[in-house]
Amino acid sequence: MNSRQSNEKIIQILSEMEPIREESDEERARRERMTEEAKNAVEDAPLAFPRKVAGIVCIALWAFSLVALMFGFGDLGVLLPFMLLSLGAVSGLNIPVFIKKGKIFDVAVAVVACAICAAIAFSVLFVGGNR
Repeated sequence: MNSRQSNEKIIQILSEMEPIREESDEERARRERMTEEAKNAVEDAPLAFPRKVAGIVCIALWAFSLVALMFGFGDLGVLLPFMLLSLGAVSGLNIPVFIKKGKIFDVAVAVVACAICAAIAFSVLFVGGNR
């Protein structure tokens, strides 16, 4: 039965018990690293949803475009700009994350990729149709 005396006895037994084993330095370092990664994940949380949505849209658009081009019912002049714009959006949304992590080279590559994708996409959309 669950009485007050039995609860007090269990509490006394548990307080007198020794820990089964001590935490090693490796386990402590791993636990601290996991805590730090969890804090970083919380700090990146405001950008996590838009980045995930942009990635899903990019993958879906690329898959649709590949299927459309394989079966011949898609026009490259229409599909290519939107494929490039989705890729530019994904790389553009990763710029703040790279800045937070201090990856300067990745920031430069993401900025260049975003600019090139947008420039080619808009040039194909606005100039490519005037033949």
